[in-house]
Amino acid sequence: MFSEDFDREAGLACVDGDAALYESVLAVFHQQLRDDFAALPDHLRGEPDEAVARQVHSLKGSAGSVGAKRLEASATAVDRRLKSGDGELDEALIEELAAALQSAINSLESPR
Repeated sequence: MFSEDFDREAGLACVDGDAALYESVLAVFHQQLRDDFAALPDHLRGEPDEAVARQVHSLKGSAGSVGAKRLEASATAVDRRLKSGDGELDEALIEELAAALQSAINSLESPR
């Protein structure tokens, strides 16, 4: 079963209710989280460059398209801060993103 981090109905809506396609998309998303996004919090602790900013933006969109609401919200907060140019990200934002990433990974590794 999904954790509170995922809104299954929102994710299914993005694939016109096709449950098999949604499961396939979730499998790809899970792999992306592990391979492409897991180190993102560490990259944010330095001086994030354009590549890191694009990665945050990509995570925000991907999370939204599968119904990963907590992760989407966290990535949105980081994305806004990066785009505003208001200086460094505070550690609380980075820690929340790290926690949301790990929670999503754990949820996708649990039986549904």
